[in-house]
Amino acid sequence: MRKGGGIMHDANHNEEQGDPPGRIELVGRTAMAALKPKGACWYCNQPLDNVRRFCSKTCADDYRIEEEVFSNPSP
Repeated sequence: MRKGGGIMHDANHNEEQGDPPGRIELVGRTAMAALKPKGACWYCNQPLDNVRRFCSKTCADDYRIEEEVFSNPSP
């Protein structure tokens, strides 16, 4: 029996689950960066200037989460 074998296995197991850390976040940021400012929040449609895409961080986060769900549907 090797010392620390269980710990090594657990670390490998955690890394194998799902997408690599940060991958989903990077994909979400890339997709959101492609959005053009339209004068309203892309999530709640609140009027904005022609520079911002979202009215708040909450709307930006909620939009990113919904995009991830739509882009990666559960089997």
